[in-house]
Amino acid sequence: MIVEFIGPTGAGKTTVARRLVQRGIPARQVRMATDLVTDRLGRRWIEDPHAINLLADISALPSFIRSFDRDRDFVRFAFDRLWHQAPSTFAKVNYLRNVVRKLGMHEMTRKTDPETTFLVDEGTILMAYQLFVYSDAPFTQVDLERFVQLVPLPDLIVHLKTPTDVLLRRAMTRPDRRRELRGSDALEVERLIARAVELFDRLAETEPIQERLLTVELADDSPERLDTAVRDLAGSLGEAEAASPRSSSPPILASDPRVLPGRATLIAFVGSEATGKSTILGEVEGWLGRSHRVRRVHAGKPPSTPITFLPHVLLPALRAVFPEQRTLHVEERYEEGDRAAEKPYPLLFGVRSVMLAYERRALLTRAVRSGKGTVVLSDRYPSEASGAPDGPQLAHLPMPSGRFSVRRSLARMEDRLYRGIPAPDMVFHLSAPLEVTLARNAARNKQEPEDYVRFRHTLSSKLRFEAPVHDIDTDREFELVVREIEEVIGDGRTTTR
Repeated sequence: MIVEFIGPTGAGKTTVARRLVQRGIPARQVRMATDLVTDRLGRRWIEDPHAINLLADISALPSFIRSFDRDRDFVRFAFDRLWHQAPSTFAKVNYLRNVVRKLGMHEMTRKTDPETTFLVDEGTILMAYQLFVYSDAPFTQVDLERFVQLVPLPDLIVHLKTPTDVLLRRAMTRPDRRRELRGSDALEVERLIARAVELFDRLAETEPIQERLLTVELADDSPERLDTAVRDLAGSLGEAEAASPRSSSPPILASDPRVLPGRATLIAFVGSEATGKSTILGEVEGWLGRSHRVRRVHAGKPPSTPITFLPHVLLPALRAVFPEQRTLHVEERYEEGDRAAEKPYPLLFGVRSVMLAYERRALLTRAVRSGKGTVVLSDRYPSEASGAPDGPQLAHLPMPSGRFSVRRSLARMEDRLYRGIPAPDMVFHLSAPLEVTLARNAARNKQEPEDYVRFRHTLSSKLRFEAPVHDIDTDREFELVVREIEEVIGDGRTTTR
């Protein structure tokens, strides 16, 4: 379980966390998340916060790279905000480094012993400090909701609330004063603290954080107040742990004979655009992450491999030169059956389709090898039907006559690659009426073209899988949708629709 402490600078996050480690939580091992970096031979003497951060930069980088597929939308959001709003070039670089470190540390902690409670005083939510506080740019409720929607969340969040005068006194007198506050007078420090207080109060009101929130009031600096707060917090965390689903972990198809020993369990979420896949995946990931190792992948947009990296670099230029060979244009042409669809498919489209098949096989084969006890959640998944979303795209298209054909060879290669992709253990087919998906898409910050949403909605009926498929209507209250999915997973249900 990951417990993150949030609040302005000087709120007492590190102090409370360390006192809680000393006191302990009933029936739980408790550690600081930084122990994953420092509690090793030759490192235990390191106490300087800057040295620990540098060590964490190095240690967390591999974990950041492994989790990039899952976190790419947040990384894009954070990098864009910092690039435009950070106060200086140095701040941009430093804050971007901070994002990489905190995401990597979160992934390291998430992958470690699930029976240990890790306390985090510099976690993923605290990245909001660099994104929204140390800048004169205003932040809106939409910005905060977008942040909360994309950022990887801990299991529990402890919000430390301290009076502004106490925060100001601590900020002005602490020996390790933050770089952004050095050289600032009391009025400027007070302005930044007030901005941080507003930020964390508003974040605490957002629904995903509110569901995981414990609030601790620290009205003064007295040791008695601190002891009382730590004692009460230890009891609250113990109760929260006892009430969590860890003690009755969902079976995740453990009785299904198709789940091979030693391999991860693969659960796919498929459906047309704007049916809620990413949002629902985030909720399910948080729920399962309390009792299982969870890995999240995006099979619809697989990352490049060493073999396909260079072609990916060239693709934008080729698309600009040959716009008629873009994937969506070709798919729509054959689906609508216009006269041009009687001709063999464009070679660039064929090469791109084979590249996608190769990347999807590489991603999902690695994912399923994550090991027994790991649950892999996939956003989209290759369908068995040719022409369906994320499945083979060439086999059903017109081929040139003759014994040898490059296009025919590409189609056979694509088919072999897709047949080498492991079948999912469970599939959730999310659906909503077309008008609902169009409205949701229009409300997004990053919209897809309306024609694309309509086209994908039409194709979603072609999805075919060997695995059990559970149809989920997402045109209803979000809580009901998530509850139904969690009940199906918790039952280990393998019956098909």
